[in-house]
Amino acid sequence: MSGVIYGESGADAPAGPTLRHRLKAGETAYGASCSLGSPFIAEIMVRAGLDYIYIDQQHGLTSFDTLVHMLRAIDHTPTAAIVRVLSNDAGLIGQVLDAGADGVIVPMVNSVEDARRAAAACRYAPLGQRSFGAFRASMTRGSDIHQANERVMCFAMIESEAGLRAADDIAAVPGVDGIYIGQADLAVSLGLPSQVRIQPGKHQNAVDAIMRACKTAGIVVGLSGHPVEMRDAGFRLITMATDRSMIEAGVKDLKAKMALARG
Repeated sequence: MSGVIYGESGADAPAGPTLRHRLKAGETAYGASCSLGSPFIAEIMVRAGLDYIYIDQQHGLTSFDTLVHMLRAIDHTPTAAIVRVLSNDAGLIGQVLDAGADGVIVPMVNSVEDARRAAAACRYAPLGQRSFGAFRASMTRGSDIHQANERVMCFAMIESEAGLRAADDIAAVPGVDGIYIGQADLAVSLGLPSQVRIQPGKHQNAVDAIMRACKTAGIVVGLSGHPVEMRDAGFRLITMATDRSMIEAGVKDLKAKMALARG
């Protein structure tokens, strides 16, 4: 009998990016965030040799259709595609993984129950509850569910006082590969200014508590910040900049040069 049999996807694609292997080996991974929803920007970022690209669907401008094009720009490179989904929803998490993402950052994980729900959405049974149907991912990452369970990474965001109180339990949830600290929201939750940096005092203390929880659980902790400073502070997943911030920096430089030229 000729033709395609329903459920088959042909030969599995080559192994995906090696972000998990780098992190397991104790290395630090460096990436940048795409918030403007541009496949071309993602393609430019890949050429920089980043370990991962963090595609932001929560606060960024990336629709699902655009996400697919951005994943195409990242495919077949050593760079991992990590998507911050809109919310801790199994359908949304499954959708981006089925499209070919290598992992997710799940926002507003405030309890151990939230963490379990996020981890379950990322793994097929018996490790989780992800629905089988990796439509596009089967073409780019292969269709073996055991390999998928091993490859996909789940990063839970702690960015609230409630999440901070539950940090030890969240970090210990099987299937949570790391904690990503949402610095600005965490600051707001603690009654501090909304700044994407570590503020002295109780904000620093909160970050330190999350780091201790991750160290005890043997998982990585990440955030956005200066690569050298954050590496020296012990972070292992460091988002160095956003596409917006890089463009704004370029425009600022251009404006200064124009002012200089005009005298």
